[in-house]
Amino acid sequence: MSSPVLQTTNLTKAYASPEGPIPVLSGVDMAVMPGESVSIRGESGSGKTTLLYLISALESPDHGQVMWTGESIFEKSSNWRARRRCTFMGLVFQAYYLIPELDAYENVLMAARLKGKLTAADRQRAKELLDRVGLSARMTHTPGKLSGGERQRVALARALLNQPPLVLADEPTGNLDEHTGEDVMELLLELCRDEGASLFLVTHNPDFATRTDRQLFLHGGGFEQR
Repeated sequence: MSSPVLQTTNLTKAYASPEGPIPVLSGVDMAVMPGESVSIRGESGSGKTTLLYLISALESPDHGQVMWTGESIFEKSSNWRARRRCTFMGLVFQAYYLIPELDAYENVLMAARLKGKLTAADRQRAKELLDRVGLSARMTHTPGKLSGGERQRVALARALLNQPPLVLADEPTGNLDEHTGEDVMELLLELCRDEGASLFLVTHNPDFATRTDRQLFLHGGGFEQR
């Protein structure tokens, strides 16, 4: 039996305030298996973004563990986490986070530059991914010359460049109109299936959530059954 790509154990996080600690996550346990797609929904302030920050090691928990393919990441150095993140996960954000001075092709290649040496295979894969997301004719366009949907397609290609076993997507259609968001979501699900990557999707859209293999709802610091 295969082991989880991503696993959390007793994950707990609170934020300080003048009135005392504000609990956000309280003992969250979960696992994402290889090739599985999991959606997370929850009300504003329920801790969805905090959970993403913890499992991507952008923040540290107060208690508990996060494991990437069986390795407890907070027992490692911050440098190790930063290096490992580049190849372990691809990140897709609502706001795209493309570099405005770089064209679509160079933005995709940033994922390879972050992991170290850029190879000819990386360059070829970037072109192939841009073709798969329908942007082969727009590779030399900077983000300012692309539509919102096209920018998010560039972000999808960038997230998959290093062939990560896990893709984290935080409201990837939040800045898009309904029709464009539908197209981007279908493309995200299709690319992850084709690549064999697990998908961890934060979304407010119940229809998008039902298209994943498993749906979770975050409330009161943990997951509730619905």
